[in-house]
Amino acid sequence: MNAGLPVVVSYSSATPRHAEDFARELRELADIAGAAAREAGLDVTWVNAAAPDAAAADLVSRAAGVIVLGGADVDPAMYGESPAGTWTESTDAAADAFEIELIRAAIDGSLPLFAICRGTQLLNVALGGSLVQDLGAGIHRDPDPDVPMVTHDVGVRAGTRLASILGAGAHGIRSGHHQAVDRLADGLVVSATAPDGVVEAIELPGDAWVVGVQWHPEDAGADPVPLRALLAAFAAAAA
Repeated sequence: MNAGLPVVVSYSSATPRHAEDFARELRELADIAGAAAREAGLDVTWVNAAAPDAAAADLVSRAAGVIVLGGADVDPAMYGESPAGTWTESTDAAADAFEIELIRAAIDGSLPLFAICRGTQLLNVALGGSLVQDLGAGIHRDPDPDVPMVTHDVGVRAGTRLASILGAGAHGIRSGHHQAVDRLADGLVVSATAPDGVVEAIELPGDAWVVGVQWHPEDAGADPVPLRALLAAFAAAAA
């Protein structure tokens, strides 16, 4: 146990652009992620990306690792595009810009970085990639807006860091998103995909511990073992 390792966990559930039910869902996910992080021996400093109380560089300078959680859609302006269609859900360009700065600062400082859902999308954007703005109907999101998560398989690719943590092959996951990685940023590799080909996890190869999963291992309906394994690996890298 690496008790007391300081980590920054970024979320954005307090922005007024979020509907209350969505904000409540994000808070519940953040609570589960925070509890699991503490169980892994991490000392969590929360930062609301919509209203940060410190600069990203200052937060990173005091941390042993960074975790970026899920949230609202990423503003297409962050990757040089305009919104296509009417999909946009509660974007917050200021929160996007802060978390992109946080991600870049963590990578520049060689800190371990773990990203979930929106965090994974921002990881790709921060390093120069782009996103699919709207996946449309399919396996990644229930058509009923009152059902926030669905279950489907992902295939973890052998030889990746993610495979060393979770094992290569098929895993059942909980997911609820309509955006995903499109053009992969230089330097990143895909470490998992969905049956329809959508990118479900990305990472930086080599010595850097940078892993992003598109799904929600912190969902209340998910098997808790993968989240524990991911955070244990993150904590070991932070130590």
